[in-house]
Amino acid sequence: MLTVFSEVVELTRDLVRIPSENPTGTEKEIAEFVFHWLKGTGAEVVMEEVAPGRNNVIAKLQGTEANGNLVYIAHMDTVPAGEGWSRDPFSGDIVDGKLYGRGSSDMKGGLAAGMVAFKRIAAMGVKPKKTFVLIASVDEEGPGMMGAVDAINRGWVTRESYVVAIEPSGLTIMPAHKGPMWFEVVTQGKMSHAGNPQFGVDAIHAMTEILVELKRAVGELPYDDELLGKPTVTLSKISGGVKTNIVPDKCVAEMDLRLIVPMTVEMAKSLVEQAIGVGTSKVPGSSASYQVLTIDRPPVRASLDSPLIIKLDKAINKVTGKNAEYKGLPAYTDASIIAARTGSQHCITFGPGNLAQAHSVDEYIPVEHLDGAVDILTEAAKELIY
Repeated sequence: MLTVFSEVVELTRDLVRIPSENPTGTEKEIAEFVFHWLKGTGAEVVMEEVAPGRNNVIAKLQGTEANGNLVYIAHMDTVPAGEGWSRDPFSGDIVDGKLYGRGSSDMKGGLAAGMVAFKRIAAMGVKPKKTFVLIASVDEEGPGMMGAVDAINRGWVTRESYVVAIEPSGLTIMPAHKGPMWFEVVTQGKMSHAGNPQFGVDAIHAMTEILVELKRAVGELPYDDELLGKPTVTLSKISGGVKTNIVPDKCVAEMDLRLIVPMTVEMAKSLVEQAIGVGTSKVPGSSASYQVLTIDRPPVRASLDSPLIIKLDKAINKVTGKNAEYKGLPAYTDASIIAARTGSQHCITFGPGNLAQAHSVDEYIPVEHLDGAVDILTEAAKELIY
């Protein structure tokens, strides 16, 4: 028997079936699909080039008020599918209430929910007071988040904008986001025979001391957020050495430092610099340098008094009959960079799917989340723009 799924479920499957891996592919094909689909809503729709072959897609319902707008933003790119899948990562298969595929949770399900919610509002045929904008962005998975930055630069989002990144939040409201800063640290030593290590300077040893000091310093910071917990540091990549019987003269490591409010990017850099100073001092003759691998991504926190949060909370209660839940997001989204760049206190994450499924093998999104997200996003938009 042929199973008939709702519009948002079928749209999610269509989007999953269009590969848009970053960095191994582009968003060109999916952007064209989204553009033509949104044109069918009767709204004003434009494509704006962010980089060669990479276009943001923006749909707009113009409001009567000049200041502020409601912005739903969802990225079209995904991380690469990788290996180890038990099914085709671009199949959009639905099994036991789960829709599988790369990007199903992060975040083509959210993109589809935003598109269908936008279509429902457009179909009402009533001119809103507040302008309603849907942005399908490129390069959210890239270190420069070029799509969101371009939208800021073109004025689609401002300090007064209400912004929802429709990322996988398990349909909970996420007003607080950690700020991920990525560093590359390089230690230099002196090569010698391992039989006479006293004639060399061990660069890996120096790196170890730096990491130990950085973990100690971060662990002793007095900051603790009720939604995000404490700041963290992770050594995520390391390489060094030439041969087992040679004292290594160089070591390269990449570290992920997650900040919480009120920490700043400059504080993060200072922590790394201090750790380098302490670590190299424990290995005489060693030296080290570092570079930041990302754009500045400070932690952000929306005001719980924001009308966006108040109205979204109300919409969740109306649609589900339950009180809204609040959590922190240990990652960064387009809403995060928008908040950081504009100073907005009205940028949050809310959407279908679970963060644990993001970037995973056999990624999936619960089908029931999709219909629920559309209903909530539609209701919230009505509350905010009319």
